[in-house]
Amino acid sequence: MQVDFCRRFIEKKQQSNGGFFMFRNISMMLLVVSVLSLGLTQVVTAELNPTPEKPLVLRFAYADNATWPETSDMPEPEDAFGKIFKSYVETYTNGAIIVELYPSNQLGSHKEMMEMVKAGTVDLCIETGTMGPFFPEYQVINIPYVFRSDEVAWWVFDNSQFWKDLMDKMEEEIGLICLGMGQNGVRNFTNNIRPIHEPKDMEGIKFRVMQSPVFVKTVEALGAKAIPIAWTEVYTSLQTGVIDGQENPIATIVFVGKLHEVQKYFTMDGHTWSENMLLMNAKKFHSLSEEHQQILRMAGLHGARADRTAEAFMSRVMGMSTLQEHMEVYTPTAEQLKKFQDTAQPAVIEWLKEEVGSEVVDEFLKAVKEAEAALGYK
Repeated sequence: MQVDFCRRFIEKKQQSNGGFFMFRNISMMLLVVSVLSLGLTQVVTAELNPTPEKPLVLRFAYADNATWPETSDMPEPEDAFGKIFKSYVETYTNGAIIVELYPSNQLGSHKEMMEMVKAGTVDLCIETGTMGPFFPEYQVINIPYVFRSDEVAWWVFDNSQFWKDLMDKMEEEIGLICLGMGQNGVRNFTNNIRPIHEPKDMEGIKFRVMQSPVFVKTVEALGAKAIPIAWTEVYTSLQTGVIDGQENPIATIVFVGKLHEVQKYFTMDGHTWSENMLLMNAKKFHSLSEEHQQILRMAGLHGARADRTAEAFMSRVMGMSTLQEHMEVYTPTAEQLKKFQDTAQPAVIEWLKEEVGSEVVDEFLKAVKEAEAALGYK
């Protein structure tokens, strides 16, 4: 089935490019390899409703730019998610479901897009760090310095009973379904005031944070000032001095926001693991046949894997090179990272236990330990 999907995907691209399509670079190969590596079983479809003659159109909104493959050799992570999801759904429903993509914050900020999906005016969106006000328990995954690696985070989201139970509760309480968990990267600090080596260097610096309480608490625990600002206003706010710095994954800093143009110092502390979670309006999802629901879930898994692959390549290869060229880059020592963790993590955990209860926090931390054990961490 995986090879058949890739054949159909390539044929679709051939048709859209006048019959000319080839793998011009390693980035495209990485995305196809990521699809093949899922090892998913074939979806058995029956007579579908809607039909190719009367298709259902799903509106899918996200923040990243849509430059691939027309003008860019590598897609931004959310764009990889969206385009692989779209191709899979339209291929395996034979055009009965059409996915319209709205990239580049066309329909609003992350928070606004989530509100639209909840209201049913948009069908799907990619959530990145803004779930807290909607579903407070979700904020446990943003505890600072909690994941020792990407693989630990992926294990929790892909395998743990904790995550399955939390997603069931999210659907029940706010009417949203998670169709796939991609990765926005680990968040790092940039600023224009001074190099940051230890928590004491954070004092007094004004950092833009996402509109989510746990991000505010993390920055405040480290001694800095947290200022929630919409993503679309960050570049100008840094340029004019409204804020001194911000925190984001490398790919977002360089390719989405081009913030290296208006920032001097980069500290690779990796304080928070940041997700790209594909959300769908639950009512719309359950109005579809079981066959179509399964296709959407499969498409979400494929899209998430493509997202993770794109993010890793953009951050670790392309993004880091750009940062080193334009900014002063500092990587804290293990001892310094321990100071960051010991300063921020207890304060955030204590606050979260007051906000959402000790049980959900403890269950999440238990799932992290299970992941570490399963992956052989000591």
